[in-house]
Amino acid sequence: RKEKPFQSINCAAIPDQLLESELFGHVKGAFTGADKEKRGLFEVADGGTIFLDEIGECNLGLQAKLLSVLQPMIEKGPCVRQFRRVGGSKTVTVDVRIIAATNQNLIERVELNEFRLDLYYRLAAITIKLPPLRNRGKDVLDLAKHFLQQINDDFTNQDSTYEAKKLSADAGSFIRSHDWPGNARQLYNAVLQAVVMTGRSSLTRADVSAAVEEAPRTANKSSLDLELGNGFDLGAHLDEIRKHYLERGIEEAGGQKKKAAELLGFENWQ
Repeated sequence: RKEKPFQSINCAAIPDQLLESELFGHVKGAFTGADKEKRGLFEVADGGTIFLDEIGECNLGLQAKLLSVLQPMIEKGPCVRQFRRVGGSKTVTVDVRIIAATNQNLIERVELNEFRLDLYYRLAAITIKLPPLRNRGKDVLDLAKHFLQQINDDFTNQDSTYEAKKLSADAGSFIRSHDWPGNARQLYNAVLQAVVMTGRSSLTRADVSAAVEEAPRTANKSSLDLELGNGFDLGAHLDEIRKHYLERGIEEAGGQKKKAAELLGFENWQ
């Protein structure tokens, strides 16, 4: 279906009373403001795919409607759907593949009676779980470089005098070690802000860390698997690790250098 229509909709971004119309369309006079007939995304995507983002945000009424529409019609094909436009009596038949996504735990929502179990199993024919960035290892740095290239290209197109930025080794170390609770959106915003705010051609750790809410509290194993070359500086990297643990030792010792030295395994504080 890759050459066929692809339609997407964020179910959390549209009011409940309008979402059904967006998906299935409506007839003229179906509700106040419906001054003409409208095709919904299921019809527009006929032959192709519809992507229902944030499916967990749908209310129970719309969930029941979706359950009915997604009822398999094996004799006509696994992706054949039938529905009626809002306010209409005519049955519309389309052939649409469904992809749905959510950042919620739908099983927990089922237990809270906020999501229909039958709809969950109707949608979950094939499931793909996307791990958070903190569990993606080197992928995080590759994604940051990809975002930086996009940003460089965009800025160059807007201003021919713009100097493209690159990531320094210490910035890469920070990106690899940060948890990124906001995942890809937070990473993109951090890289964008670092580009806008820096006065240098190379983004430093300070540039990127200033663009996030807080620095990582602990180093992780990824600090032992950094990409070599491209400005990598072993001395600077080791200094960064040393600085991290010195600051953590002082913090956990309540500012007492003697106690901090004991925590860090020093005979005395120097």
